[in-house]
Amino acid sequence: MPIQKKNVYGLIFIFAFTLFYYLWLFLFQDDSYLLTWGGNTLSLIGSAVPSIWLYQAYKTAEKPDKPFWFLITLGTFSYFLAECSWILYESVLRIEVPYPGTPDLFYILNVLFYLSAFGFKLYKEKTKLVLTRYIFDILFIMIIYATLSWYFLLNPIILAGDVSLLAVVVSLAYPIGDLALAFCLLMVIFSSKQIFSNDFILFFGAGLFTYIVADTAFVYLVSTETYDSGSWTDPLFILGVLLVGFTGLLQKNRSSNLLRKKAVDRTKPMLFAILLPFFGLTLLYLFMIFTTTGANAITIGVGVSIMLVIARQFLLLSENRRLLQKYLKNAGELQSSQERYRSLFEHHPDVAFSFTLDGTVLSVNEKGAEILGKTREELIGHSLIDTIHADYQETVKGHFNNAKKGIFKNYELPLSNTDNEFYYLGVTHVPIKVDGEVIGVYAIARDITENKINQEQIQYMAFHDHLTHLANRIRFEEVLQTAIENAKLNDKKFAFLFIDLNNFKDINDDYGHAFGDKLLAQVARRLASMVKKDDCAARLGGDEFTVLIDDLDSYDDAMRWASQLLNKLNKPYLIDGEEIVCTQSVGFAYYPKDGECVQDLLNKADAAMYKNKRHSKAMLAAKRKIPHA
Repeated sequence: MPIQKKNVYGLIFIFAFTLFYYLWLFLFQDDSYLLTWGGNTLSLIGSAVPSIWLYQAYKTAEKPDKPFWFLITLGTFSYFLAECSWILYESVLRIEVPYPGTPDLFYILNVLFYLSAFGFKLYKEKTKLVLTRYIFDILFIMIIYATLSWYFLLNPIILAGDVSLLAVVVSLAYPIGDLALAFCLLMVIFSSKQIFSNDFILFFGAGLFTYIVADTAFVYLVSTETYDSGSWTDPLFILGVLLVGFTGLLQKNRSSNLLRKKAVDRTKPMLFAILLPFFGLTLLYLFMIFTTTGANAITIGVGVSIMLVIARQFLLLSENRRLLQKYLKNAGELQSSQERYRSLFEHHPDVAFSFTLDGTVLSVNEKGAEILGKTREELIGHSLIDTIHADYQETVKGHFNNAKKGIFKNYELPLSNTDNEFYYLGVTHVPIKVDGEVIGVYAIARDITENKINQEQIQYMAFHDHLTHLANRIRFEEVLQTAIENAKLNDKKFAFLFIDLNNFKDINDDYGHAFGDKLLAQVARRLASMVKKDDCAARLGGDEFTVLIDDLDSYDDAMRWASQLLNKLNKPYLIDGEEIVCTQSVGFAYYPKDGECVQDLLNKADAAMYKNKRHSKAMLAAKRKIPHA
């Protein structure tokens, strides 16, 4: 991925800062005071900036990568503390910086934190066996390099004068630490699994390389007593630390993760990394031959033995490489399969559970936890049967057990969660099979609450009047048919009234249809208030209503109830501040006296209603002809 434009400014700062550092050393090479103060101040600033960059990367990193960035941050911060100690001795106290001294402690800690960071990363990304081999390879290289360093660098110093054991250890720690870092980086670069992005390897590797060059030169200058503050090596140290810190700036300003890469096939470079320690061993052996008086039986025997060990190891490594290739391929396919499954499971829009055979929750996705109003931690390891209403527990157990036998079908389950939210779920249990054996059960549930509510609303609207919310004609005829059947079976009697509003048309014409609708609604509320649970009030259409009065003892009881209803309906209605009187014409039918089927009873009540309506009109007309006194 190309470096983002805003990161280019970070690179410009790094190289401009380094150039300024060298310019300062050049301009004030004859003024030791300004040379020292300026160089120390620039070193202090140059080690503080990368610590800030890396700390910001640590703060924004994903949780699994936080320890890595934290250890790298500690490394650069240790270097900053070393510079603080150095400036305290040299510029504040104005005494010679002791060697070994406090700065050396923090310089060495800087390297140890870097190694710890890489060790952590390799531990997280590789198997423990590979990590162990990595540690032994580092020890192998360190011993070889320590041997050569002792012979060429430290032994002459020790022979030349009185040198303390601590000074020898510290002097040896620098080159060994540098080589360990270099080898660590090589292991990362030539690993069969690329665990860092190319950007990270480029800048971190450049930083380490620059640091190692500077550190090697520093050790040499110190050992020959030719190092002075303001040396050409000082800016190189800061350049190395800044390049390491730049990886933190990249991580902070980048959408993808510098520490997240897919496995790639890098077998040949990996082989080079494996054989690298043996190259060092061969080099050490050749050095032993050329620095001794000459070859003899022992050196030849040792050499042949070493070659045989290397050859044997090479054959073993070749076989291991083949097995590793196969392992990596299978592991990659398995990981890809697991990630696809996990992505499907976690991000599925429906509820998804997996259970053991006894009903214990093994896993649940976010939707499942959300529906139940609990966290995943609260659900995993527990049974859900107690969260289901007692009326449905046996149904759920039956479907769960059938799924274990390979029998499964969808069923509906009403559910109230811990937040008292109500859901309808469409649930399917599916067996989990491994090698042909059922080891658990999946539960896939879809939230059908909205569909269920819509279905209930549609069904309600199909059998109810939308204005008055009373039963409609279809529903009333169904109720009437059921009442007839129950009456025949149980020898019961019932009646129903057919009601028509006499002056409704005039009210509509005078006040408007909206006013008339409000009147119909008030009439419906009065009717509903009079009927019992087993009775039924309905609007058949227009201004026609019916009321079924079930389970009567006698005809007279029906007439008394009808009289009470009419008295209530004939009372004035208050609508929009207007008091309206609306009379009714009523037809009455009684089962079984007036018929034993739906149509006969409806015809009887309808005829009776129209007869009363004509009678009411005739009475009204006669009343209007009587002259007033």
